[in-house]
Amino acid sequence: MSSTVRSSFALAATALTLAGGLAVAGPAHADARGTQHVAAQTSTLLPVSDSTSAAGVTKIRIKGTQVALRECPRTGCRVVTRVSHATLRAFCQTNRHTTKVAGNKWWTKVTLLHGSDPAWVSNHYVRGAAPKVPHVPGC
Repeated sequence: MSSTVRSSFALAATALTLAGGLAVAGPAHADARGTQHVAAQTSTLLPVSDSTSAAGVTKIRIKGTQVALRECPRTGCRVVTRVSHATLRAFCQTNRHTTKVAGNKWWTKVTLLHGSDPAWVSNHYVRGAAPKVPHVPGC
């Protein structure tokens, strides 16, 4: 089997696995008589809540207008973009090597919902964060 065909099968198997937890055949191996043996692999998707994506990433809501998303979790870092009342994907949060904003030293690493480079937002601007965002792991 050519490497192009193998790659196509691998891509299709991955897509099927991600789409619905289907059983996917693993690599095929031929013995001395030419008989192919296939190892079966099973993948199961876990249910997720409305605020969590399939990858376990939580969505957060920003309160306020023109809130700065920064390159690092400090007010001295460059502003990447500004958002107003936006919903973002949150990956993790930290209070180490940060600057306080209105008394809150916690910052969350985020991306835009449609995709972007990671950036940081002070938890002061995250709806429901007091001082940490629930269900968002530490960095």
